[in-house]
Order: sequence, then C-alpha cells, then structure tokens
Amino acid sequence: MRLFTTAIAFALTASAAQAEECKLTPKEVVSQFMDEFYMQKKVRSSFEKWVDPGYIQHNPFAATGRDAAIAFLEPFVANNPTQKTKIHRVIADGNIVAVHSHGWNEMGDAAAKRGFAVVDIFRVEGCKVMEHWDVLSPVPETAANTNTMF
Repeated sequence: MRLFTTAIAFALTASAAQAEECKLTPKEVVSQFMDEFYMQKKVRSSFEKWVDPGYIQHNPFAATGRDAAIAFLEPFVANNPTQKTKIHRVIADGNIVAVHSHGWNEMGDAAAKRGFAVVDIFRVEGCKVMEHWDVLSPVPETAANTNTMF
C-alpha cells in the first residue's frame, strides 16, 4: 500500500511540475499546435505533443479522446493531400483560444475549392489542449455583401 501511495504522490507531483514548466501562453500553445497539425500535417506527433490524452471533443462527428482524434484525422489528412488551411486570426481569453481559419481543397469541385470558414475553440491547461469545439460555414458562390468571411 505504501508503494501505491508513493507512486500516486509521485505522479501528482510530476503532473504539477509539468504544468508549471510550461512557459507558453495558451495562445502560443494553440498556435504551435495548429501550425504542426494544419500546416505541416503532422497529425500524430502534433496531437501527442500538444493534446491531453483525456481530450474532450465537442464535434458531433468525431469521438472524444486524443487517440480517437488521431484515428479520425490521420486517414482524412492522408486521403486529402490537397486540403489547405489559412489561419486568419487567433484570439485568446485566458485559457480559451479561438482560431478563425479558411479550409479548402485545391483539387475538389467548385464548392470544395471555395471551402469553409472555420472557428476552432480550444481550452488549454498548461501546455495541453484539453477540449475542442468547432463550427464550419461553407463559403458561398455569391454573397449578399462584398465583405469576405475572413
């Protein structure tokens, strides 16, 4: 029992020390994660580095958990090599970070080439993404105004 108690105490101390060692702001954590994931397309390594194993996913089409996200996203990225993302803004309020981006597929049909306006919202603790929400809106062929979605 004493060994078990010591192991638990060590694990809790190590976790607290890891959180204290993070010198990045939540905005920096998400910016680096987005660069590695969306721009460099390093699904597994970006999720293993920046996303907590207990990651909570709010997208109704994806299962929760880091491993589930990797399993869902690796085939998508591999099967869509012409998928592109441009990040337009990153906004932080404490440990909540929102990323406004444009995602499109260069080799798809007209709608795929126009793509989607995307807002990803992340909750960050220490240097780990803990939770994610997203909303997507297709970029229309014509708009009621001359303002872009970006």
